[in-house]
Amino acid sequence: MGKEMGKALYFDVDGTLVNFQGKMPGSAAAALKKAQQNGHQIVLCSGRSRIQIYPWLMELGFDGIVAATGAYVECGGNVIYRHLMPKDQIRAVTAILDEADACYSAQAENRMITSVSHKKRQMARFQELGDEEMIDQIWQHLELSEHLEQCEGIEKIVYYESQMPVQTIRERLSDICDVTESSFESEKSDSGEITCRGINKACGMSKYNAYTKIAQADTIAFGDGPNDFDMLEYASIGVAMGNAVNGLKDRADFVTKDIDEDGIAYALEQLGLI
Repeated sequence: MGKEMGKALYFDVDGTLVNFQGKMPGSAAAALKKAQQNGHQIVLCSGRSRIQIYPWLMELGFDGIVAATGAYVECGGNVIYRHLMPKDQIRAVTAILDEADACYSAQAENRMITSVSHKKRQMARFQELGDEEMIDQIWQHLELSEHLEQCEGIEKIVYYESQMPVQTIRERLSDICDVTESSFESEKSDSGEITCRGINKACGMSKYNAYTKIAQADTIAFGDGPNDFDMLEYASIGVAMGNAVNGLKDRADFVTKDIDEDGIAYALEQLGLI
């Protein structure tokens, strides 16, 4: 295919650019740089908050960042959009999560907020995943609070070990929030992320596109997990990783190879972007 110019390429992080052992294939880094050199904008589009994104990943020189599942958007180092969770919504969310005996934390641009007891439970959870670098990155900017609704700048809430299924929490909060299953542990329904209603990756992408004047028709998205559905649907071309959840593959325009089988580089080549 011939080289096309000037598209916005959005990349999920966990399971798309970086595997669940915290490693990024060298082929992916090289492919991103080549796509950028070919005139395309490369944009991170993650459920992670801005502070939780690996510093070494940021060094690749992304043109923009959609973080906190669309609640935070940055272009060229400038924050162009933020959506914060209102205090009454935080109270409603934490009341249900307490009822579900879940452990949870709040994401803000520059820190993570949780209680002492929830920190211990979440630390044990992440240690099971075995990625010490991810643990260090997530927990290095931590604020302890027993009352999240009293904290400023909260963009989203993540939870684990819930005794209440994701679908039940979603139904209970449907008037005010969107609830998505965790990207990390798709075999269970006890973990998820909660954003304000209508705040998702597609929302963040639309803010970035409007700011950069890039048409939705010139947008391509790459993802693998439950919080990538709206991202792939918004994009003109949605690419699912070979390791993606089946539902995402079903909706994708193109299914590439697994992340560890040079899936990003393969997709960019097949789409004529490099």
